[in-house]
Amino acid sequence: MKIEIDSGAKEWIALKGNELTVKTMEVRACCAPGVQDLVAVPGKPKKITSFHEFIIDDVSIYVQKSIRGKEKLTLKLSGFSLLKSISAKLQ
Repeated sequence: MKIEIDSGAKEWIALKGNELTVKTMEVRACCAPGVQDLVAVPGKPKKITSFHEFIIDDVSIYVQKSIRGKEKLTLKLSGFSLLKSISAKLQ
């Protein structure tokens, strides 16, 4: 898997402890099919055996094994001030 991360995201992750977890999250509704999306959260996952670890410039990125490895994962910083977060997209 190729991981592309912008400089702002690297700096933000470094401030949060140099670890980021990327996993899938399914949102279900009563009248519509469920939607799966990627979520990036600071920190190390609880069940590390379910994740692949990638190290990029001293930043550990844990990607859930169910996320396909042949695609490119793009991580970007979004938001402002206290509302900053990392957006994760597969391409």
